Amino acid sequence: MERIRLTPRLRAAADFVRPGDRVADVGTDHGYLPVWLRQRNVSPRVIASDIRPGPLASARASASRWEVEGIDFRLCPGLADVGCEEADTVVIAGMSGETMIGILADCGWNWTGKRLILQPMTKRPELLTWLYAHGFSLREERLVAEGKKFYWVLCVEAGQAPQPRLAHLWAGFTETAYAAQLRTRLEKALAGLQSAAEPDEAEIRKTKEILEDMRDAYGWTDL
Repeated sequence: MERIRLTPRLRAAADFVRPGDRVADVGTDHGYLPVWLRQRNVSPRVIASDIRPGPLASARASASRWEVEGIDFRLCPGLADVGCEEADTVVIAGMSGETMIGILADCGWNWTGKRLILQPMTKRPELLTWLYAHGFSLREERLVAEGKKFYWVLCVEAGQAPQPRLAHLWAGFTETAYAAQLRTRLEKALAGLQSAAEPDEAEIRKTKEILEDMRDAYGWTDL
């Protein structure tokens, strides 16, 4: 049987799964990640959950197509029908950081010894700020490219740590091509804000602070 292949961002998420961990894949969509984990015996059991019947049916079809067992399908929002004792690692990929915060805030889990693997599509700074404020810290991050877009995959575990600086929240803990791309976007946004008929001073100040902290964090000398 041919093995399933993952997109770069899903493969990065899969690489963060500890061998032997039971996994809950929230918002599983087509169920590709659970199939990949079971095909390679990375996880003894995977829960594939989704809020919509259509994607969950697609996930079931994927498991059938690749003749994979050991996947439990759950129709539910977030982790609503997944017990804390059922999973060692939770993967949430392809959602906004805001949605992820809602899922984590609502579940009431004890995260000691567990792992979160998060791939936010938007709101990375807000997500990381929330995580650090609620007893989590970033263990590792990976930047992956798909076409012209960059995606962050975050490996998070319970553990108090100091709040990261602005540059790290927005652009990563090490300088990457994404940081340069973000700098260009922020500079354009700042120019637009400053030329507006009624400039938003709070937003101008915030954008300047991010750019200045990126300059300091990454050693840029041309800002």
